[in-house]
Amino acid sequence: MPSLTTPLEDRVIHDEHDCMTDDDSDVDFDEEYFARTYQPLSNLPTPPPSSRNSSVPQSPQSFVENGGLLDSELLGPAIHLVNLIPPAASLALPSVSLVHELLTRTGLKLDEIALAVCVLDSISSKFALNWRLRCPPSRREGSTTSNEQQQQSKRYTLPAAANQLHIDCVKPEVIVLGALIIAVKFLEDAHAPTQYYCSAWGNNLWTCEQINITERCIMEDLNYRILPLWDERLIRDALNDMERAGRQALLLLPPAAAQSQYQPQSLKSTTQAMCKLRRGCLQAGVAVDTGGNAAV
Repeated sequence: MPSLTTPLEDRVIHDEHDCMTDDDSDVDFDEEYFARTYQPLSNLPTPPPSSRNSSVPQSPQSFVENGGLLDSELLGPAIHLVNLIPPAASLALPSVSLVHELLTRTGLKLDEIALAVCVLDSISSKFALNWRLRCPPSRREGSTTSNEQQQQSKRYTLPAAANQLHIDCVKPEVIVLGALIIAVKFLEDAHAPTQYYCSAWGNNLWTCEQINITERCIMEDLNYRILPLWDERLIRDALNDMERAGRQALLLLPPAAAQSQYQPQSLKSTTQAMCKLRRGCLQAGVAVDTGGNAAV
């Protein structure tokens, strides 16, 4: 059957196909991880970058570029745990940096973190509303204490909204903390008191009551069934997802920056020693080649 297009049109279509093929080959996109962690966009308008609640400073790319990659092994777990926080739980955006610091303070192994990933990945859609209704709220920033209210009420009347407690003032990362505590309590016989987790792990960002309620909401949502989650296949999948999340974040960086983040410590020390040797030889007037050997 003869072609319905002219030779010129065939050449244009062929060129466009080649361009699309070249562009697709340059992009390393992991569809499997995207399908696991994709969250639908909200109907609310996106805040401007200058907004205090903007997602720009909380993004994994900004976190890594600003020198926040304190432990490259925990970057993937931190990003993946943030992705698993239910979006409907809070209007506040969870912070990768805060979860990364939380994981650093806990000192947990990757398989223990993987169990917490399985816990968060198994909670239902009903958890968010249940947690919002039961978790004790926090005071809004700028609100005053009772003593300050008594002193200021003599001069003027305070608006009621300034003293309200609100659930959106509770940092949603407490859900990650609750999942980590549940994983540790399941795997270890000795349990620390909630005050320990509040101070040593949570850095006193949440109260003991908020942590206890969060744990209870997670356990009730899972019907207190943690043993089925401690499965070799599920843990292996969680470990792969965490590793994949770290790789996806590093793809956003320039190649030189990503390579420097993962440069082994021994290679860094060797490079520094070579630089010192080269500077010393140059000061002494001795020529040095690129391998650090003095020229004869």
